[in-house]
Amino acid sequence: MIRPLHSSALILLGFSTILLSSCDSELQGRVDRLEAELRGIRSDTRDEVGELKNRVIAAETSVGVSSDGLSITDRIAALEAATAPTGGSTSNKVVYLRPNLQGHAPIETDHGVFLVRMEGIDLNNKTGTFIVHLNIGNPHAVAIQQFVLKGDHGGGTPELEEGEEYSLTNPKIKEWQKTLKPFQFRVSKTLEPFAWTPFDIELAAESREELEMIRFSLLIENARLNRRSADGSTSDQDFAHIKVGSKAASVLKTEYGAFLVSVKKTEKTEVGTRVHLEIGNPYGFTINQCRLVGDYGPKIPAREDSPSPEEFAKRMKEWGAALEPFESMISSKVANFRWNRTTILVPSTTGEVGFLRCQLRVEDVTLPAATDKQ
Repeated sequence: MIRPLHSSALILLGFSTILLSSCDSELQGRVDRLEAELRGIRSDTRDEVGELKNRVIAAETSVGVSSDGLSITDRIAALEAATAPTGGSTSNKVVYLRPNLQGHAPIETDHGVFLVRMEGIDLNNKTGTFIVHLNIGNPHAVAIQQFVLKGDHGGGTPELEEGEEYSLTNPKIKEWQKTLKPFQFRVSKTLEPFAWTPFDIELAAESREELEMIRFSLLIENARLNRRSADGSTSDQDFAHIKVGSKAASVLKTEYGAFLVSVKKTEKTEVGTRVHLEIGNPYGFTINQCRLVGDYGPKIPAREDSPSPEEFAKRMKEWGAALEPFESMISSKVANFRWNRTTILVPSTTGEVGFLRCQLRVEDVTLPAATDKQ
């Protein structure tokens, strides 16, 4: 038998229910406030991270920049230019090269701005000197036939403490200037118009550390301006790239017009390699005397034979360094309106002759005699 609850018990039960409901409401409120605080903290943290990121970017951008807007590199270059070797002309300025420099650097001369690139440095085990591989780009219509590189080399600029200035009054800078070794190198290789020309210079140094910085001016001694026709096109000679073994004929451009040349075979002799050619003359005059001038070397590397672009670039560099100069008279006349068989002698007794980069220089021509018509 179930007994009815006493009134005091009912009152106590109701009060307990109200108390529990009140506790739940207060707890839920505290949870809501805590979640709101967490959301605010996350928002503030994101704002602080974003602001910190912007400050880092701004700091990275402004590192090494002085109040005048010049970076440390610019200020060092300006300092070095103050004591850099001059070429005797205000138009000749100094280029600064370092082994880890990527791309090319401009160099100003009396004949305009040229491009300079350092391809690498190798030790000459026989002499103990270092061979610096350079490449100069000529963007002008002037062929530079002889020039001089005048400058010095040494270790990298000294590291200074915070607050020290890169100035000539700084003892560290003075000592660094005294360690630089001067050099002067005359180059007779022609810088052809609108092309890159590789060549080497040899520098005396105790170690590679003395070649951390190489600077020089380019002094042009002899140049040739390409002649232009009335329509503005160039009429000077261009170099033809001839692949030995190719069935196609190459074009030899001269001031007399364009001729064709095809290599038929090569023959090794005791005095060199005899190259058998066919020269096509599409004009009405006969060439009595001419010669081929340029470079010869092994077969040019094929891109598909290299597993990577880096390996191909290395092989192309080695191939370019293997090219040797030659000059050979054409042994017979080049008659008009026909193919003419002839030979030239290339001074190679052991190496392969698989490539010719040359010009056809015409020295004497004749036209057929005039005929009287009745």
